[in-house]
Amino acid sequence: MAIFEIALRGPNEQARVGVQISIQVEVRNVSQQPAWIVGVIDGSEEGIRYPHYLPEVWRAGQMVADLPVPEDPLVGPLRMEDFRLLAPGETFDPTVRSGGAAYLPISTFRNFFPLKAGVYQFSLTLSTESQSTEQWLGRFRQDIDRAAVLERIALIPRQTVRSNVLEVEVA
Repeated sequence: MAIFEIALRGPNEQARVGVQISIQVEVRNVSQQPAWIVGVIDGSEEGIRYPHYLPEVWRAGQMVADLPVPEDPLVGPLRMEDFRLLAPGETFDPTVRSGGAAYLPISTFRNFFPLKAGVYQFSLTLSTESQSTEQWLGRFRQDIDRAAVLERIALIPRQTVRSNVLEVEVA
């Protein structure tokens, strides 16, 4: 049974060649119980650590935006402030910093500028299906609140969900 859904929303105005397309992300708890989740943190988009937030951008059946190449696998610590408890039906944007969380934008979307007119498809996959809680941790300074962080990770429901396919016409 799904705990989370993820949805993308596009711009209200006409998208144009050479101009960034504003994509908004929303994660919703669709269960009947509160559920813990973490937003986009360093290493999430590159698949270095969990949670994974893996974007795709397609045009005419061709992928037109690649995932960022990890600059450094030394991702920072996962902190207690990075966890978000979602009540049933509650939503949040995992790319917006709030409450001390160090969430990051989806750089694949933020750095994408369409080069040709046409219809572009955007999607995002969220995965919390790690094999171990250690796959969520940072590579340095993770000793701060380590035990509490590991306990909280264990409470995150494990699943992989894919967003809607958002189609944006670019003129």
